[in-house]
Amino acid sequence: MKRAFLLTVLVVMALVSGFYQEKLKISINYILDSGGKMPGFFDLAADEKERWIEETRIDASFDYYHNHQTISWLYLLDQRQLAASKWIVTGLFILLFLLLNRYTLLTLGVSENVVRLLPRIYAGLIVFSLGVYAIGIAGFGPNHCYAISRKIMGALQSVVPVLILWPAAKLWTLQYKFSGDEKHE
Repeated sequence: MKRAFLLTVLVVMALVSGFYQEKLKISINYILDSGGKMPGFFDLAADEKERWIEETRIDASFDYYHNHQTISWLYLLDQRQLAASKWIVTGLFILLFLLLNRYTLLTLGVSENVVRLLPRIYAGLIVFSLGVYAIGIAGFGPNHCYAISRKIMGALQSVVPVLILWPAAKLWTLQYKFSGDEKHE
């Protein structure tokens, strides 16, 4: 019962975090994109920026990018701060999901040996993703490289690692049960 409750809490936390992260990133991108179309936009006061964004909003009822309420506190940031916040938000949500995924795996009964691999997997994928991104910046298919890098980083900001490691750990345990090698459990 306690395990089911803890798993429920972790799933709800992951869902709420995922939805808030999406809203935050879309708001940042929307303000950067829309504000960049108006000269002097980022020199305005926060309430003036928000008013201008709302007045110039495109009516696209089925397009979430255009049809959503932006997060008001973001208007306090200037253009440079908003651009930097994209990296900060990514880093914070990677860390949050690393912790959520770690506790979820432990709650699901995955061995501590496997769970200890999680930060290494994250670090390796972050380095790989940044390497792909750097290759794109160097001019070798920037759009494709960015798309690949973004997908990897997006997976790290989700429960995808749990969805891969949990069944893999179960299969690993089954393999050793059937082979008679009990020391790997």
